[in-house]
Amino acid sequence: MKLETAIIIYSMINNLIISSLKIVGGLLLGLSSLMADGLHTFVDFITDIISIIGIKFSKKKPTKHHPFGYGKIEYLTNLYIGVILFLLGTFIIVHGLISKTVIPPISLLGVLLVALCLKLAAILTMHIVGEKIHSQLLITSTEESKTDLYSSIGVLFITIILQFANKYEFLTYVNVIGTVLIGLYVIKTAIEIMAHNSMSLIGETIEDEETINKINKYLKEFKDIEDTRIRLIKYGSYYKLELGLDVIDNMSLRRITNLENKVRKGIIRHRSLKVKYVSIYVTNKFEK
Repeated sequence: MKLETAIIIYSMINNLIISSLKIVGGLLLGLSSLMADGLHTFVDFITDIISIIGIKFSKKKPTKHHPFGYGKIEYLTNLYIGVILFLLGTFIIVHGLISKTVIPPISLLGVLLVALCLKLAAILTMHIVGEKIHSQLLITSTEESKTDLYSSIGVLFITIILQFANKYEFLTYVNVIGTVLIGLYVIKTAIEIMAHNSMSLIGETIEDEETINKINKYLKEFKDIEDTRIRLIKYGSYYKLELGLDVIDNMSLRRITNLENKVRKGIIRHRSLKVKYVSIYVTNKFEK
């Protein structure tokens, strides 16, 4: 099993456990903010399933009609996640406005703390692995899970504040206000996810200085190359490289072809670069 898929499955199981705790608690206690938070976590579970489907299709081999592979399916998957989050945020706001407020038992704090610890562990795992393997799906899932973490923290504070609602009646509105704020934050995150992945879907160049420096260091091994122009285009978890090479004068066509093949194979085999496809454009002083 690929590491990326294993992390998503771990997150999925985590979210199912947490959402069950929150939704059951929200139903039993009649606390709209907890119910909304539970639904938010359950949507995380659903989006994890969508992410696994996206991972499977994004790893498909290139075809005649898709010569650079299917990596951009990751962005399409993330757009679906953004739409689902937007609908969820809207529902949370409406549900919060029409629900009645009750004072939850102090024991609920223990359940919320357990849920927070589980969610924090999943977020840290996805963030570390996502950055390491350059997985856009894990990075997006991390950002999405952060909204769930923040909403859980909000419910924690709401539960604490509501303990004083019998003495100060105006505090009963904290539940409604908190629920609406959670909904607005979910909508904000959804818009950011949709905006970012929409731009990536239509083609986005990346200024990855570390990868560019590694490519330049590798190209210095070739004495025939005088100058380079590098452009990285992100395709989900990998890059397509557009590489311009300025070479010395009087190189034969055969020598240039051999140089192109060596450069292309060397870069693709360099796994830390995450470059799967290379387009090379060669010029010399005479041509310029």
